[in-house]
Amino acid sequence: MKKEMKKILLMSVALSSGFMASAQQGYTIKGQIGKLNKPAMAYLIVNNDGKNKVDSVFLQNGRFEFKGSTPSPTEANIWLRHTAVMPIKGPQTMDAKGLILGNENITITGADSVKTAVLKGSSLTDENDKVDRFLHPIYEKYKVLEAEFRAQPEAKKQDAAYVQTLEDRAKVIASEILAAKLSYVREHPDKYMAVMALNSTLAPGFDAIAMEKVFLGINENMRNSFLGKKVAARIASTKKTQEGVEAPDFSQTDTDGKMVKLSDYRGKYVLLDFWASWCAPCRRENPNLIKAYAQYHAKGFEILGVSLDKPADREKWLKAITDDKLVWKQLSDLQGWDNAAGKLYEVTAIPMNFLIDPSGKIVAKDLRGQVLNDKLKNLFGSDSK
Repeated sequence: MKKEMKKILLMSVALSSGFMASAQQGYTIKGQIGKLNKPAMAYLIVNNDGKNKVDSVFLQNGRFEFKGSTPSPTEANIWLRHTAVMPIKGPQTMDAKGLILGNENITITGADSVKTAVLKGSSLTDENDKVDRFLHPIYEKYKVLEAEFRAQPEAKKQDAAYVQTLEDRAKVIASEILAAKLSYVREHPDKYMAVMALNSTLAPGFDAIAMEKVFLGINENMRNSFLGKKVAARIASTKKTQEGVEAPDFSQTDTDGKMVKLSDYRGKYVLLDFWASWCAPCRRENPNLIKAYAQYHAKGFEILGVSLDKPADREKWLKAITDDKLVWKQLSDLQGWDNAAGKLYEVTAIPMNFLIDPSGKIVAKDLRGQVLNDKLKNLFGSDSK
């Protein structure tokens, strides 16, 4: 329970900046870090459509320079190696500064460190910082919840009802962040940051149709950037499992090794439930599923479970089914997050489910707790026996 609360309270979203189109054909980055000389070396790492491109140069009397061009605004990092040996504990121990790189003239000046140096000339990074400052007060609310949780006695931390109140409050904060980002996107359609902000809102279960409308309001050049194309692809992919579309069919083996197809359930409402034995929120939701199944099964309601457990966890999966008293059919290819059905349905977090009607169309998704109960009551009525 503590781990789940930590996940909610410590979530963060990586943001980048806006982009202002320019006729400039390339970028120049000039640095001055004290009076450092060889073997001190500066590295420029540019994310080129998902692949890192690395350039490097020795410092001469503290100076270094990089020149190049990028067809699209992109994330980049400048790392400074002060000695002949690169730190071995990872990027977090390095003297580094991140920026959003466009075809601009950029300077970076510092006394003895890139990390603390002053970056000028990058309108992209400036816009990023501006939006970060705008969102910062909202994100700080998560820290307030975290501090409150940590201050509680251990018994209170294990109190499901109390943890639920914190989760509910965290959801309100998440809604504030979403609204703020979408407001920025609509008000700044010519900024590259609009693409970045929209991308950061595409959480599991997002409304692809609604977000597509927002995306199409962004400047075409921004939509055709590296990230813009990825956002477009993700929206298109998610639309495959949007409410109202036909549910993609698949088949996997059940606990007895028998092949079962999703289309075998045509003619009934079926809740396609993605879960795993190790997923605490999934296990907490199982009693609600059991109650719903018992209440509506006779009226044509089915549940089809798909586990994201791995081969080594097969026995844990079977034990969880028994321990939680799950009486409906359970499937898995035991490939963890690479489960074929999970990938087909773009499942990136669990629990996740899709409610499919008798004709095979998705009518709702990500239904849990009272939301699921209300949906089934609306479909079947409340007089089930």
